[in-house]
Amino acid sequence: MTTTTIDHATSTRTGSLGHAFGVGSVLTALGSLGYVSLNFVGSAREAYAHPLGVVAGVLATLGVTVLALTLMRWRVALPGWVVVTAAAAMVGAAIGVWFWSVGIVGLASNTDDTQFTELAWSPWFIIGMYLPKMLLGLVGFAALAVTGWRTRAVPRLACLAFGLAAVVSLFPPHPPALLLISLGMFLISRQEPASRE
Repeated sequence: MTTTTIDHATSTRTGSLGHAFGVGSVLTALGSLGYVSLNFVGSAREAYAHPLGVVAGVLATLGVTVLALTLMRWRVALPGWVVVTAAAAMVGAAIGVWFWSVGIVGLASNTDDTQFTELAWSPWFIIGMYLPKMLLGLVGFAALAVTGWRTRAVPRLACLAFGLAAVVSLFPPHPPALLLISLGMFLISRQEPASRE
């Protein structure tokens, strides 16, 4: 007869992290899907001025921030730079989502469709807003996928989601990468607590 000793504090902590991954991934997915639904509202300017955009952006920003903070507290057999870079990529995406859902409302409310398009899609604006997200996303999510696969600290399907997220991070829109990240993090939340220590 063998007895197993369970560290209650560790079990509670890993269970809490699993819940945080789950909540963050659901908020991120809901916000991203709300953001995608803005494509059916009208012109780009009207879509960004729509209240649904603000709600979706706040949800996605909250969700991604929870995921980034939870990832930083997650103890796994991954190099620290991988975790930090992936979390930084999520924070970069959160900043972009926050701006495109809240900050852009002022711009959309004070311009016509032509002015809005010229300002919102100017090369300098795109580079300033998206380049950090693109570079950090490519490196952070690819490293998370590869090292997670090699160490088996991350479920295989989650590694595939992170690998795809690394590729689609190179495109300006946030939702494709965020939906994949939320899927990967949700799969992590479903792991056995012992594998999240």
